[in-house]
Amino acid sequence: MTAFRLNTRRILALALAVLALSTPSHAKRYITEPLLVPQSPYAGMTFYVYRPYNMPKDWYITLDGYPVHKNPDGMWVYGTAEGPNLVPTNYVVGSIVPSMAGITKWISDVQISELRRFPNAEILEVRQKGFTRNQMAQGKKYSTYIPAWSFDASFMAVGNWKGTVDRMAVLSELGVPAAWSGGSPRVIYVWTGTMWTQIDTGEIRTPKKVLVRNYSKVQRLVRDSGFKWYAQDTPVLAQQAKAWGYYWLGEISIRN
Repeated sequence: MTAFRLNTRRILALALAVLALSTPSHAKRYITEPLLVPQSPYAGMTFYVYRPYNMPKDWYITLDGYPVHKNPDGMWVYGTAEGPNLVPTNYVVGSIVPSMAGITKWISDVQISELRRFPNAEILEVRQKGFTRNQMAQGKKYSTYIPAWSFDASFMAVGNWKGTVDRMAVLSELGVPAAWSGGSPRVIYVWTGTMWTQIDTGEIRTPKKVLVRNYSKVQRLVRDSGFKWYAQDTPVLAQQAKAWGYYWLGEISIRN
């Protein structure tokens, strides 16, 4: 009889524990082990994601609380809430500071504090090579700055090239915007000050390798035109790329 009572108490305690975990007030405990995932546009960049119990299918959360989704192109992008649903944005994870792009967190700081208990989880764990954060990532915000290129019809024409462009970035060492389509583009467009210069990729097809090979050529064209790219330009172009429907990759290093 004594053994029966002990087993009954254990079963009751287990049932109460399961019930407690299923209540909304304890939703923070529904946390799976964080996963370290690679970010395809940036060689060597990784970050952690995890899935609480109430996340929509195929959606995850970064360890600093922002919803992310892996799109059909293999890139992780931030999401925004539209009513009860999450909708992917064109902001690639690693290209912006999400709070400055109007993206809100999905979870509370209490839930984030729970994640620190995982031995393998580090908040904002990012290992990156060949990639530098843009000026937004340095905590700067330019709400009233209007760059000259936004009035240049030749520059803005890239917004209509949706057949050959689906993503944009800034080449950090040269300080120039670049645009192309997909992970193996046939052509890359680089703004050299007065026009979008077309660079054929040939047999290489890897954007960074093509840009590294053409570094001196682009540098010379930019120098000859006298074009200057300012820190304030980058977050403005990020917003513009999103408005055009292009993925924003932020600043990318093309050092050899």
